[in-house]
Amino acid sequence: MKEKTKTTSTLKRILVNCTSQAKAYGSCVASKVPEIERDVCAKEFLALKSCMQNTVLYSSIGLP
Repeated sequence: MKEKTKTTSTLKRILVNCTSQAKAYGSCVASKVPEIERDVCAKEFLALKSCMQNTVLYSSIGLP
């Protein structure tokens, strides 16, 4: 049960910390539909990915 709680906590942190990046990526993708192509929103995706990775990293080492 502890692992589930840790996973849930990490997901909550991602949602809180990466909201603006997720919105930017989602807006970019939505603006390109139906002509979406690979890597058309790469800048926004990389920003979201970086935020998520940093959140997971900081969560795993116990930083707030």
